[in-house]
Order: sequence, then structure tokens, then C-alpha cells
Amino acid sequence: MKSILFLLLVVLVTFVGCLKSTITSPNNNSNSTGKVSLKIDKTNAPQNVVSVFAYLTKADADTLIGTLNLRSDSTADISFQNISVGTWHLLVQADDSNGRTIYSGQSDVQVVDGTTTFVSLTLVPTSSGTGNIIVFVSWGKTQEMFTDYINNPVFATYDCPAFPKSVSQEKIFYDNGIYKMYYICGYSYRGGNVWYAESIDGINWTSKLNQPVLDKDSAGTWDDYAIAPGAILKDGDIYRLYYNGVRVSYGHHSVGLALSNDGINWTRYPTPVLTGDSSSQYYTFASSVLKINGKYYMYYWTSPITNFNESSINVATSTDGINWTKYSDNPILKVTFSWEGIGIAFPSVIYDNGIFKMIYTNREDDAKATQDSYGLAYSSDGLHWTKEYQTPIFTANQTVSKWAQIDYPCFIKVGNEYRLYYTGNPGNDIMNISFASGYNVK
Repeated sequence: MKSILFLLLVVLVTFVGCLKSTITSPNNNSNSTGKVSLKIDKTNAPQNVVSVFAYLTKADADTLIGTLNLRSDSTADISFQNISVGTWHLLVQADDSNGRTIYSGQSDVQVVDGTTTFVSLTLVPTSSGTGNIIVFVSWGKTQEMFTDYINNPVFATYDCPAFPKSVSQEKIFYDNGIYKMYYICGYSYRGGNVWYAESIDGINWTSKLNQPVLDKDSAGTWDDYAIAPGAILKDGDIYRLYYNGVRVSYGHHSVGLALSNDGINWTRYPTPVLTGDSSSQYYTFASSVLKINGKYYMYYWTSPITNFNESSINVATSTDGINWTKYSDNPILKVTFSWEGIGIAFPSVIYDNGIFKMIYTNREDDAKATQDSYGLAYSSDGLHWTKEYQTPIFTANQTVSKWAQIDYPCFIKVGNEYRLYYTGNPGNDIMNISFASGYNVK
């Protein structure tokens, strides 16, 4: 029986749309109102929980009541609309089929005009049946926008038929109702290659083949040592896989291109489509490729031959996805904050409501080896970027697994949900793929 009931509480001061729920209406005349939305993880709810009740109380307002039946309701949300600003007290109770409350938790919720506040409550029973509840509450502004999945990792080394030392560098997109993932299997011996998995929900994954979908090339070619997925793009009926290749360990990295009609059988373009010079951009890695209004944007990071981690983020554009022009004002982002260490890398970019949104990771020197934080940046044209916060939006310390390192962010949006996939490293380089969810990346 599953033992954890997880709720993500999102307090939105600006209206973000209607969700089904049973609620009472507030009785006040305040012109400043907002919304409280509880996102409930039905998948991990204990089997004996049938109903969830949420109560919001405030001295100068009527009590608000929201309900959810985990077995019959199609939604997994309880929402309260048009709430006046101020401090509300939240009580959450979970009942069994006999109407007995077997879980409960409570916290104050501060609704502030012009601010978004996220509160996550994890209700953990201390024994079978009823008992005390531990409520974990994290407060913050929009930086704390992602909640780590409680059953991470979602894809581990044993999920790959090759049983590699690590699985990492995931590139995921949503295609016709299916989440599709390209990832690298790393081995104790020479090199790595690209494998493929699918999922209906983006959490439970199945490898579709017993072999890689793209392997390192034959001896003597520019990508004969190792390859890794850099970016995946479905362009009409054609799948484009931009991959990072290298001839020797820590050698000159370049970006290649493979094309496919089905996402499984690939044909390589004969030469790299993007490469760096011999010194300042010796290491060149693609991380995201978008096609916006007929124009391709490739986001990549580079570092000099003198230090692999001393990296910065760049962009190149193209009209055909093959011939690329590097932006004249590269790099578009470089280190400006202390938490970013000596470099920033692995930009993962989406185009959302007319805005380019990027999540990137920090880089530390090899002596510290603490790649543990992600930042957020925005752009209106894909070329000129502004970092949104001076602090990270997601860190290794926020993860359920308390990974020693997090790396290779993959940022996507499906419906109204923002998803952050990432590689977690416990400190022994046996890396696995994890997932975090958010609803407000604005």
C-alpha cells in the first residue's frame, strides 16, 4: 500500500483559469483577489484514502470548503477562486471510505497582491492506521516553482537493457500523446551511445529497443569515441536529432545531425553542423534547438581547451537546420552570480506564449565538483537574454533524493504543466534521471 499523500499548493494572485472543484464563495468586498489551487498526487495517495477536504478560514471572510473524491473525480485539483488578500489558515484532511480522517495537516497561507506563493505539503503517516502527520512547508516567491517527484528517479540504470553504469543527458518531448526520451548510456569502458524510451505519463518509462537508436560512428570518423543527445526536434514529419560527438576522450567536441521518419531509424548527416575553434570554443555542445516562425535557433555551450567547466551559453541561427550562423554577440549568457561557479551550461529552452524561457545549470571546477543548481532566463527575441533571479530556481538540496549533483536539465511544457527532467548523481557517478513539476514559470 502506498504510504504518502502529496499535495502541491499553489497560491496565485493573478487569475490563471478555472479548475473543477466544490467550493463556497467568499463574502467580502475586497477588490484584490487571488486563487488557491491544490494539486494532489492521486497516483501516490494511500489506497485507503477516498476523499480530500480543504478548508480555508480568515477572520473577516466566510470559510471556504473544497472537496475531491480520489476515486470518482476526473480532476486532481481543488481550487478556490476570488480570494481576498491576507493571511488564510489552511486545513487539509484526508478521509477513508467510512468518513474517518486518517491524514490531516495545516498551515497559514499568505496571499499577497502581485506575488505568487508556493507551498508544498507532504503528509507522512508515522504508523499504520491513524497517527501524527509531518507537514513540510516551503515558502517563497516564484523562484520555488518546481516540486520534486516523490518517487524519483523515474528512469534508472536498470531500466536500460544495456545495464550501463549511468543513464543521463535526457532529451524529452511530447509527441501525439506519448513522451519520448533520448538519453545516453554511459559505460565503464570506452564511449557512450544514444538509447530511446517512451512513456504515457512521463513518469513510467519503457525502453522500446534492445539496442541504441544511434551509436558512435566507425573508426576514424569525427564521432567514433562517444555521442550524446543534444536536442530533439520534430520538424513537420521529420525528426531531427542534434547530437554531440567526440573522437577521443576530452577531445574536440562538435554537433552532428541525424534525420528520421519514425524517431527510431536514423540517417547521419555526413559532417558536423556546428563546431568550435581550437582554443576558446574547443568544447562545443548543443542543448536545445527550436524552430520559430521558420527560423531555427540552436542553444549551445562552449568552453576553452584550458578548462572544460569554464563555460558560457551561445546561440546560432539557421534557415534550413543544417547551415548555422553563430550570433555575433555570443556569449548570450555567462557567469554573473556567485552560485553559478566558474561556468554555466546545458541551456534548455522552450518558446511559451511568445517568450523564450531557458533553464541552465551551474558549473564548478573539478576540485569542488558541485554542479547543484539551476537558473532561469527570459528573452523576447531568442538572442538577448535576462536572468530572472539572482538565486537558483532549483537546487540539489530541494530534491527528494538529496542528490550530490544535478545536471543536464531538460525543460518542457505539456498543457499547463511545466516539467523539469534532470540527471541526479549521488556522488559515485551512477547517474539516474529524475523529474520535477511546476505550474508557474512566468
